[in-house]
Amino acid sequence: MARKRQREHDSDVQMPQQKKRATDLPAVKSTVKPHGPQLPQLPPILDPSIAKTAFTHAGTLNASTPASASYERLEFLGDSYLGFLAAQIVHSRYPNFDPGKLSQARQLLVCNSTFARFSTQYKFHKRAELPAEIRAQENYHGKQWTKTMGDLFEAYVGAVITSDPDHGYATIDAWMTQLWEPLLSSQVETDDINRNAKQELSVKIMTKGTKLNYSEDAPVQKSSLKGRDVYSMKVCYTGLGYQDFWLGTGKGSSKPEAGYVAASKALDHPELPAIMAKKKVQDLTNAALKKKLEEEKESEGDLTVA
Repeated sequence: MARKRQREHDSDVQMPQQKKRATDLPAVKSTVKPHGPQLPQLPPILDPSIAKTAFTHAGTLNASTPASASYERLEFLGDSYLGFLAAQIVHSRYPNFDPGKLSQARQLLVCNSTFARFSTQYKFHKRAELPAEIRAQENYHGKQWTKTMGDLFEAYVGAVITSDPDHGYATIDAWMTQLWEPLLSSQVETDDINRNAKQELSVKIMTKGTKLNYSEDAPVQKSSLKGRDVYSMKVCYTGLGYQDFWLGTGKGSSKPEAGYVAASKALDHPELPAIMAKKKVQDLTNAALKKKLEEEKESEGDLTVA
């Protein structure tokens, strides 16, 4: 009986699992839906002791515990690397941005509120050991809470790198590139606006009896871009056989900006060449009619004089 119990005990004992490397991680996939875009899968911290440190606030340690037991050193590493990575991404992605615009784009990616939002979306606050005075701000997200959440995110990045020296940097690169993508896409939409788009569109397809109508396409929403409002406008075309024909929709920090983006999208609409062809025919018809009317008027004038 004793041997039987021993065998049963041995069968329950699990062998320690080999640490996963970044190359062994499953393909990045969606997990939860925060504010529209889906979050990529959270990369793991491969060392449990480092994972514990990454979620330990210095304010929870007693006087005899070394400061290295808190996440502050990991936060330093994560903050430094994220700043470098963000600079590298915006420099590559926006070749026409001057240094001022590059700095603005980079700041959007690495500001504390951005990292705090990521921490909340991944529910880092539920795993963290925090002092009572900070935990008390959880429901209303005070300044100290926001800073702490941002620090937690940077510490997590530092922990992923530290726990996997061979592949940690590459893992963070892939993860953050996907995590930042909604911000990057929004940034290019608001910073690369063609403010001549409405005029260009009008010249291409407007003629007598036609109309371009710009109107709101959706209610105003709060943007991930520094909390600003986002407006959505659409442009529709009427005339030459079309009735409220949708050409494009755009978003921007104001109605005029959203209208410019919508017009830019309309310039790439596949139906545009057909509308332009009809407009050309209509212009020729209008010109012929105008010439005929002028000739008739001139003829009537000659008769009056005679």
